[in-house]
Amino acid sequence: MQIFEANNPKQFNDFLISQNASVLQSWQWGEFQKRIGRKVWRVLLSSNTGKDLAAATIVRMPLPRGKSYLYCPRGPVIAASPHLAKIWQLFLDKLSDLTVTEKPIFLRIDPSVESYSEGFRLEDIGFQKVAWEIQPKTTQCLNLKVSEADLLHAMKPKTRYNINLAQRKGVVVEHGNDGKKTKLFWELVKETVQRDSFSPHPYIYYLNLIEVLGKSGSAELILASYQNRPLAGAIVAFFGSSAIYLHGASSDRLRSAMAPYLVQWESILESKKRGCAIYDFGGTAPEGAVNHPWLGITRFKKGFGGQEVNFIGAYDLPLDKKWYWLYKVARGLNRII
Repeated sequence: MQIFEANNPKQFNDFLISQNASVLQSWQWGEFQKRIGRKVWRVLLSSNTGKDLAAATIVRMPLPRGKSYLYCPRGPVIAASPHLAKIWQLFLDKLSDLTVTEKPIFLRIDPSVESYSEGFRLEDIGFQKVAWEIQPKTTQCLNLKVSEADLLHAMKPKTRYNINLAQRKGVVVEHGNDGKKTKLFWELVKETVQRDSFSPHPYIYYLNLIEVLGKSGSAELILASYQNRPLAGAIVAFFGSSAIYLHGASSDRLRSAMAPYLVQWESILESKKRGCAIYDFGGTAPEGAVNHPWLGITRFKKGFGGQEVNFIGAYDLPLDKKWYWLYKVARGLNRII
């Protein structure tokens, strides 16, 4: 086996697509991360016969006091293999090259897997399970390999009714990745933040996301308006056979128009039109959760049907034990988010 820094976008993406990997591991996502000022590395591991076995997009994330950590979002991506432990070791050996120059405190991963093969544990190669997630551990996924009629039939009656209500009221849905629509989406984000009290990305984040992924056809901004007033929006990303609802926002005005329901339905139809087999609604509260901050949005998402998927969650590999201990203390005091 050999591992090297990838320089062929098609080869890199083709392997990821063959493994049903997330757009967050794609070449395009790496380009977006570069656009917002972050260092990016892409590695590819191949067999001696040239068959690709694993890939990873790694991003340098800043921390206070000039420190940083490395983040592999929804990765690394590893094909089924009886040599899983060896593949992981080669990946970590390659990682050691970065630690010399970048001096990160730790590596964080949150692979898109529900479990690894029996007998393999990330803890056995130095990783520690952590409770705080960057990417959600639980999500809701909808099978798009059925007809539109079947999709509607599988929804909860109230969700189906609200979609029809928005259509009857004359809510208009537009697709587009231009700067004007991005500004309208940003205004909706600000309203959502004020209502739901969370920390958004800055405007430039959404602008670059839409510009970079939109240019490659990997993302679409979908906006719903009523009486010329933008009421709801979504940014949906497409990669291989999967679509994912990355970001959403909505206004408190004219809530009776049910615009968020029509935006979500149009996002599903756009994903189906592009040939996607799976629509990922993004983060949801785990089944049976009580007092979870996502309970409201979870009820909304689950109204469209689909199945709950639970990933293994986030793991850290400490690379500087002293600073990692300080990081955990600060994180526990909510000084680092």
